[in-house]
Amino acid sequence: MRFHLNVRVYCAAVFVAGCALVALLSGWLSLEYLEDQPLTFAVLAAGVMLGELLPVRIPRRGNDEEITLSTSFSMALLLAGGLAPALIAQAAASMVQDRHSGKPWWRVRFNVGQYTLSMAGAWTVMRLLSAAPHINASHPFVSSDLPGMIAGASVFFVVNTTVVGGAVALYQGVPVRRYLSNDPTFSLVTGAVMLMLAPIVLAAAAFSVVLVPLCLAPVVAIYNAMWQSARSEHAARHDALTGLPNRTAFHDAVAEAIRDESEPACVLLIDLDRFKDVNDTLGHRYGDLLLQEVAERFRAQLCGDDRIARLGGDEFAVLSAGCDREQSVLLAQRIADSLRAPFQLEQMVVDVQASVGIALFPDQASGVEALLQKADVAMYRAKETQTDVALYDERDDRHSPAKLALTAELRTAIQSDGIVVWYQPELDLRSSTVLALEALVRWEHPNLGLLRPASFIRMAERTNLIKPLTDRVIEIALSQVAGWQALGLEIIVAVNISAQVLMDRDFTNRVVSALAKSGVAPRALKLEVTESALMADPAVARTVLQELDRLGVAISIDDFGTGYSSLAYLADLPVSEVKIDQSFVSRMAEGSSETIIVNSTIDLAHHLDLRAIAEGVEDPAMVPQLEALGCDAVQGYAISRPLPGDEATRWLLQEQSLEEIDEDARQVA
Repeated sequence: MRFHLNVRVYCAAVFVAGCALVALLSGWLSLEYLEDQPLTFAVLAAGVMLGELLPVRIPRRGNDEEITLSTSFSMALLLAGGLAPALIAQAAASMVQDRHSGKPWWRVRFNVGQYTLSMAGAWTVMRLLSAAPHINASHPFVSSDLPGMIAGASVFFVVNTTVVGGAVALYQGVPVRRYLSNDPTFSLVTGAVMLMLAPIVLAAAAFSVVLVPLCLAPVVAIYNAMWQSARSEHAARHDALTGLPNRTAFHDAVAEAIRDESEPACVLLIDLDRFKDVNDTLGHRYGDLLLQEVAERFRAQLCGDDRIARLGGDEFAVLSAGCDREQSVLLAQRIADSLRAPFQLEQMVVDVQASVGIALFPDQASGVEALLQKADVAMYRAKETQTDVALYDERDDRHSPAKLALTAELRTAIQSDGIVVWYQPELDLRSSTVLALEALVRWEHPNLGLLRPASFIRMAERTNLIKPLTDRVIEIALSQVAGWQALGLEIIVAVNISAQVLMDRDFTNRVVSALAKSGVAPRALKLEVTESALMADPAVARTVLQELDRLGVAISIDDFGTGYSSLAYLADLPVSEVKIDQSFVSRMAEGSSETIIVNSTIDLAHHLDLRAIAEGVEDPAMVPQLEALGCDAVQGYAISRPLPGDEATRWLLQEQSLEEIDEDARQVA
């Protein structure tokens, strides 16, 4: 609002300055030309009027601006008849055009004032350089007049551009120099071309007024060229569906807004939730209608100089200059709330929501791409946490230079010997023997040492390295099983499978290849899948698990009790066991709610004809308690910590020796 008030004061000052200059020059003003050459004046004035009524809208500098084509004729009038006739024709044409287009009176007065200043400046310079303002009609001008005419046209261009640029710069809240330095070539070329046509118009009028309309031909040609160029530029910088600026225009707007690091700004990245469901269910036509409605709702939430753009698909972006952290959150929440009401798309009613990520300038990023990237990180964080709005947090950023380097190193580790597998035993409580070990991935980083899964699994899932990583773990684990079998140890190895791997239709084929390469039977492999992975796409999960079951691979549901999955759905899957999550097991105490949950889970598993395994058993005293509840097996530090392959082999051989000693003792007894 402060900027808009300053603009009005500035525009009023320009009009007053124009009036004062006319009063100052009143002694040199003459209307003789109107009396001597009324027809020529009328024709040239008509050219001025036509040029004003056919403005070309030029998308540039973040706003649509208008270029008028009247200056060729008004400058010709200035050369032929002097300042007064030119001012009368230009002021009248400007007022008619401004009122016709609905501009307020303060803008009408400003345009009259800026044309007055420009023409008075040009007339004064030409008079000082003896380029006579009243040029003889029978001999329009001589070569000696050209320097003065060029100087006058230059002054007209400079004054006009500076005065108008000052108003627009005030409106946008940017320094005048910065505004004028943006695309100066365009202003220079268009202004110079139109002004340099003035001598041609003057020569035609001096020869015969009938020839003046012929001068419209180059003006019309320029008009058409500029109009086509404007249309092409608009199309190149705007989204055809919603009419919003596109990624290119938004990029330029952000670059302009962050030139001054002393002024804060924020970038909001908005992604629609469930938009794909609308497209897939109702078709792209309804998807397009929805995007148009969403764009309108977003527009309605913006204030002042806020900019919005459609970046592509169902992704939008908002730029708000002068916006601090608190204001950015309020704006983002307002945008998210604008989608609460359902959308009426012809006969269909649909509902979508949005996730909004926020990046702040200059606190969090100082470049355009960095701001967009960090807003993207925040937006995905909002999706993951199922919240409307999220501010950028470096802890969520997998695109930091360090993490990018770590990703490249992980890829190399998978392809070489950097990935190793440790093993944690599962003790069968019925036979008191170890029948299976869980394979736990580790990364032997050359600089960071041995990294646990928490350091790199999430990164692998986000970069799609999880598939080759899982294949590598299965390969190593099956090779270890083959080694154990050669020592007479019949052991099952369990490998954890993520949702991305489970959703891969080619996963079964890769398991078959790994089994064939190792020479291990499918019954020696068990795959552990979390409830959340099963529910990511139940149809695909069921298909893949059925393929694995027919192959002979056992399936275990890991972290059971945390995924809120449907019991009816679980009963329909080829699952052999459930692993009760350690969050319940570790907090077991007599009479506690966790004990009741564990007991109920064991009963449920048995009713579904599944084995129940308790994870996270840290205290040896918990083993008999779980055995009393009917648990089939236990896993945790009470049995053994995870062990590297060679240590796990020694541990298994030692356990086998102890079992043989116990068996011999029983036989002797």
